Amino acid sequence: MKSNSVCFPILATLALSVALTRANVNNNNNTPRGVSPSNAKLYVPDSGGTWSCLDGSKIIPFSAVNDDYCDCVDGSDEPGTSACGTGQFYCANIGHTPSSIKTSRVNDGVCDEECCDGSDEYDGQTHCPNVCEEVGAKAREENDRIQSIQNEGARLRRGFIKYGKANKVSLANELETLKGQVDKVQEALTDARAKLDAANEAQDAYLEGSKSEREAARKQQLEPIIQEQTKRLKYATEVRDMLRLTLQNLKEKHNKNYHDLAVKGTVSGFDEYIVAQGEKTEPAQEDSDISSDRQFDTLVDETSVVLRDIGTLHDLLDGMKRDYNTEYNDEAVLAAVRVTEDFEVTWDSSRLDFVDVEHLVLPEELPVNNPEAEKFRDEVDLAQEAFNDASDKESKVQEGIREIERKLNMDFGPDETFAQLVDNCFDFKDTEYTYSICLFGDANQSSHSSTHLGKFSGWEGDNYDVQMYTGGAKCWNGPERSVKLVMSCGTKTEIVSVTEPEKCEYLFKLQTPAVCPIPEGEAEGEGGAEDQEQEQSAEGVQQEGEENTRKHDEL
Repeated sequence: MKSNSVCFPILATLALSVALTRANVNNNNNTPRGVSPSNAKLYVPDSGGTWSCLDGSKIIPFSAVNDDYCDCVDGSDEPGTSACGTGQFYCANIGHTPSSIKTSRVNDGVCDEECCDGSDEYDGQTHCPNVCEEVGAKAREENDRIQSIQNEGARLRRGFIKYGKANKVSLANELETLKGQVDKVQEALTDARAKLDAANEAQDAYLEGSKSEREAARKQQLEPIIQEQTKRLKYATEVRDMLRLTLQNLKEKHNKNYHDLAVKGTVSGFDEYIVAQGEKTEPAQEDSDISSDRQFDTLVDETSVVLRDIGTLHDLLDGMKRDYNTEYNDEAVLAAVRVTEDFEVTWDSSRLDFVDVEHLVLPEELPVNNPEAEKFRDEVDLAQEAFNDASDKESKVQEGIREIERKLNMDFGPDETFAQLVDNCFDFKDTEYTYSICLFGDANQSSHSSTHLGKFSGWEGDNYDVQMYTGGAKCWNGPERSVKLVMSCGTKTEIVSVTEPEKCEYLFKLQTPAVCPIPEGEAEGEGGAEDQEQEQSAEGVQQEGEENTRKHDEL
């Protein structure tokens, strides 16, 4: 009995040793190949040399782990072979960063970048050199570069924050000052308006008293232009009557047996024109004592009516001239064609007027030249100037209030980081277009013309690194244009790329110190002595890189 009890532990230990030996293990320990150190505790056989699949679906001999046969449903028994292909193969990558790849890529004849140590191709069929020291050195160099950018960006961001908080206080004080000026500027504007009204009323009273004198002067001034317009009306009327007579003769004398469709169409159109003329209302008789200005306007209106009639009649004749049957030799038709050809050289169809005729324009009324009239004009001019000045001051105060309230109501982040960037504009040029965005304003695309891509509509998410610009110009057969602005840490604010992942939905990528992380434990907006010295003037934080930056008002 004693000897049996001694033999059993020895046999169990031997079985466990054999299982471990047969398992495909890493060279430096008993952990199966492909298992990460954090999962090593999951790959330990029990006292009987068996092991349970990680999903609990099956118990197998530990020697079956990495035997190139898939036993477990979840593939956990083959972390170091491609038998299951669904697990993760761990690459230690000493000298660089550990990584994992799909087990389906193990011993596939390809040296995977994720396994710089070459451990994924251990079967000897493919030689993968261990380049982890070289790759790791490059990665550390890149990490140092990124860390340098983040450190400098964090310093600049602290300046942004300091500016934003100070600016918010400054704006609040400025708003209070402007609101205190409202009553004063409005009172000054009301007083200036009253003085201007009084000056105008005085001038109007004087002009009313000298009305007959001014009308006589105006009549003499306009007499030549009225005579010229009268001549134009008379000539236009004569031409219209000539074209009407031509069409009337065509209607009565053309050979109806020919059934020329072009002629019939012109005659039918002429009949419709005559009917429409009969339905027109005769113009009201003007008062014989009307002003010269009104007389000229009436002549112009009457001339315009006659010119439109000429255009209609010419279109009828021109249509027939183009399409009539030349084989019929209808004399009435030929006569109408000759009239049309003679007339066309004098007529500009696009302007509905005769060739080389410019429209007459009324000149300004000549001022009354006497000392008293000049006195009234000077008083009105001075009152108008004073009113304009008061109006400008009142408008500037109100506009200042609106602009400050707009900025105070904007969400610049919990630490006011983005206050310094509001209305700053940035451009990005590709081979075809120039893209521009004014932060918290508008985004546009320009080439030969400008297209509105959207207006700032808010932040996306809670990280204050993605802005949305919506409501842009509608795409043909598509949605309204929009922009998603994604920000990343950089030492200056600039657009680094523009793409269009979906139709009319643009992705702008912007680098800026405003999103650079500030080290944990350090109060935002506070830095060391060197940072504080460099942040004495928050206005100068963003001086570098300004060649791509414009203020919104410069657009």
